[in-house]
Amino acid sequence: MDRENHGSTSENADSIPIAPLKISPTMSPRSPSRSPRSPRSPRSPKSPIRSPNSPRSPKVQVKSSLSPKNNRNSHSPRDGRPKKGGAGGKGTWGGLLDTDDNGTLDPHDPNYDSTEEYDHSNEKKKSTPPPELVEYKKKATVIVEEYFATDDVVATIDELRELGKPRYGYYFVKKLVSMSMDRHDKEKEMAAILLSALYADTFHPSQVYKGFSKLVESADDLIVDIPDTVDVLALFLARAVVDDILPPAFLKKHMDYLPKDSKGIEVLKKAEKSYLAAPLHAEIIERRWGGSKNMTVDDVKSRINNFLKEYVVSGDKKEAFRCIKDLKVPFFHHEIVKRALIMAMERRQAEAPLLDLLKEAAEDGFINS
Repeated sequence: MDRENHGSTSENADSIPIAPLKISPTMSPRSPSRSPRSPRSPRSPKSPIRSPNSPRSPKVQVKSSLSPKNNRNSHSPRDGRPKKGGAGGKGTWGGLLDTDDNGTLDPHDPNYDSTEEYDHSNEKKKSTPPPELVEYKKKATVIVEEYFATDDVVATIDELRELGKPRYGYYFVKKLVSMSMDRHDKEKEMAAILLSALYADTFHPSQVYKGFSKLVESADDLIVDIPDTVDVLALFLARAVVDDILPPAFLKKHMDYLPKDSKGIEVLKKAEKSYLAAPLHAEIIERRWGGSKNMTVDDVKSRINNFLKEYVVSGDKKEAFRCIKDLKVPFFHHEIVKRALIMAMERRQAEAPLLDLLKEAAEDGFINS
């Protein structure tokens, strides 16, 4: 009887619709305990085929190690890897080692120049220099204007020392020369004399060097407003070399890196060939603009030579100190030292008294530091 009932149950099994078996999330899809597929609802490997008469059953979500949630391999045809190592996507900050901007300019760097900073978003130059440089530029322009009006070297030096910020000295050098280039010979001579006075004592030599570098580099811009820029700027360079505030190597060094078709190259060549290579070039260069004082530079040098010779013969220090004071050229004291040392090398018997004179003159303040 039991066997008959069992057989009857087996015969009626196919007439009963069977709902798909829900698989637990923890159960592996390949577990041997999974129920066999129904003959009436075979499934292809890609998509299920539902019997027309079978009721619509809820979707079965099979969670496994291959489900999209747990599988980190994207099914999208696009390459989902980050662009440029994670640094190139839109709205990103860029990689930590990106160096396309050639480094960040530091406003506190002594060699910082705001005109060298670029805006990479539109490839236009920024016009946002540090506020302290903006203020310095305004005051420097006023100081130059006052100097041209008063012709007072000592007062101008005092104003620059009060202004401070020696790391911007290069800008004052550039402003002083560029403003004088568009004026008369008197202002050009005044600018040359002031530069000699500022050299080393107020501005570090590197600042004077950088100032002239900026002038040469901006020759193409200066010539727009000053047609004779090449000749005037070349004469300023030659004068700076003669006055020992610019090394002769400056010319060669800048010729090597400036564009060959730039006006700066023309300036350097003219300074070297037309001025510094000429016979008696020092005298010609110094007399070119005359003098802003009653005495020319040649007059001052001649008087220095005369009182040094008299001192070597007489040994009268007080008279020598009086002559230094009467010259009234504190900005030109370096010439006294230069002439005294040359004379000491040329005349061995004058070496001891001349060195003694320089030592005492410096200690008593007759020759500034």
